[in-house]
Amino acid sequence: MKRHVLITGATKGIGRACAMRFASQGWSVTAVARTVNDLHQMQQVWEKDYPESILKIVEADLSEAEGVSSVPEGDYDVLLLNAAAFTPGHLLDEADLYGAMHQLNVLANHRLARRLLPALVGKGKGHLVVIGSTGTDHWKKHMTAYVATKYALRGLFLGWETELAGSGVLTTLVAPGATLTASWENETPPPGILLPEEVAEVVFSAVVNKRTGRILV
Repeated sequence: MKRHVLITGATKGIGRACAMRFASQGWSVTAVARTVNDLHQMQQVWEKDYPESILKIVEADLSEAEGVSSVPEGDYDVLLLNAAAFTPGHLLDEADLYGAMHQLNVLANHRLARRLLPALVGKGKGHLVVIGSTGTDHWKKHMTAYVATKYALRGLFLGWETELAGSGVLTTLVAPGATLTASWENETPPPGILLPEEVAEVVFSAVVNKRTGRILV
């Protein structure tokens, strides 16, 4: 029986790289994203490059409660909570950047965990993987609002880790440094920036080797 991973933010960056890494090993992938054209393009790639992987696409805006409720409950082996938004800026800027990013970076993950984790707990096995950030260790002034959401997500993870202890469900927080994703379209990437594929390899290795806790990339 194929193992099954659900990935949010699956059509770009780290999410897409993770989807491809799991698919390369024959896993079934449920890909969640909000842009239907990107999801259909992903289907075409899967038909050509990953014929052994079953791909299910889910169009959902996870920043809205309705979007979260459209994500199907299923027999997942791994839940990979990756979807996030990044806008550079400060907490006290005129625009409420934290409030905007909180909807996806924090609240969506909270809602998805409440929706999808009970099934894993019920069968007594599975793996919750959350994509965090080393930004919570190395504060950058232009990332104040974003990092605050990642602090909140890290707090949620610590709660999930505590509450799932002994349930059979493993918990891992993968915290990459700056990674070359679409978030850098209007900025100059720093030297030595991580590639999404490097983060995906850490995620896949954590699942295969059942590594838990916080992993810095």
